[in-house]
Amino acid sequence: MPRRPGGGEPPADSVEAALRHVVVGTGPTAQKLVQDQSPGVLALMRRTGTPPHWSAEHKAAALLELLHELIAKIDNPRWKAAAQAAFRLPPEHYQGPEFDSIAGRWRGLARTDSGTDDTTDESIDKYRGHWTTAAARLADAFEQQFAALCQSGGWARFDKPDPHSPPSALPISFDRTDVLYRFQGQRGLQSLSYRWLTAHGDVDHYEAVGWYYNEPESPVDIVPLANCTLDGPLAELPQGGRSGRLKFSRRLRAGEKYFFAYTIYFNSQLRCRPTILYEVRGLSMRALTVRAQFDPAARPRMCWYFDVGVQVEGSRTPDPTAPEVLEVAPNGYTDHEFQSCERGRKYGLRWIWDEEDRPLDRGGGDPRHG
Repeated sequence: MPRRPGGGEPPADSVEAALRHVVVGTGPTAQKLVQDQSPGVLALMRRTGTPPHWSAEHKAAALLELLHELIAKIDNPRWKAAAQAAFRLPPEHYQGPEFDSIAGRWRGLARTDSGTDDTTDESIDKYRGHWTTAAARLADAFEQQFAALCQSGGWARFDKPDPHSPPSALPISFDRTDVLYRFQGQRGLQSLSYRWLTAHGDVDHYEAVGWYYNEPESPVDIVPLANCTLDGPLAELPQGGRSGRLKFSRRLRAGEKYFFAYTIYFNSQLRCRPTILYEVRGLSMRALTVRAQFDPAARPRMCWYFDVGVQVEGSRTPDPTAPEVLEVAPNGYTDHEFQSCERGRKYGLRWIWDEEDRPLDRGGGDPRHG
């Protein structure tokens, strides 16, 4: 795409014009990129050399991830801060309607810099200028990285097996999470989550995520159970699954504790991949209990717990006498508690239903959520 010749406004179909456009308002999302009809964004989406079988949502999510990586590499701290605010990064710094405009996010930066709530149009204009410079530098870096990715087939590193989740770094940590998965035969039916959290800033909701890995388009339902309500319709995630905003009964302040509960119905008739994978999406999680209620008529022959920091998604089948192997009761129930879980890591259970069903069989589904 052409860059601006000798200064002035960038061409309408340039990368820089696309960057300036998508940050307006609430900030860029994969859905916004797919739906945007501005010349720059249309040109950007047409030009991206991702594999042809990728959906538009998958391509948009990869573009955003690449841009986030490039923003993290900006050397000048003021340009970097302005770019992060434009892209609403990190998410926990920009929670609430006051940040649903780019000017509001720059006002937040100005407050942080000055240490006071008294901000002026001049201080906001300062960050607008930093963003103008950062957008031009970011467009240059994108052009260079884009060429390298297309030549080397490097887009493959953005082809993730799991859906791209919505922003996960709300200003909360979980004191305890208790989640129960229910099965009928070899089909996942439902998960029930009970959560106790501590707020570390103003927050009034949680973004719950659910998907059934063998059927990404499965119309999962996210249903509040206690002390929360569903705020608006469920949103489709770029690579399958859905997210739902669970509104709390009040806005929490830093230090407040809160309990809420919800359930996810997987709504799929397909066999479940023999894995439960739970991603920690708070800032931290002190304790996580994962429970499984298998159908007694389809009780696993062997079941074990895993942490992806120790095993690669539980793919190594342990020795039957290993300490991670769990007892499954005659009624089909088992559980395991994980301690001091880290944000972004995944924990769960894996099992073998019969002699032919090896753990590495990827033909089934995988009930996951966060």
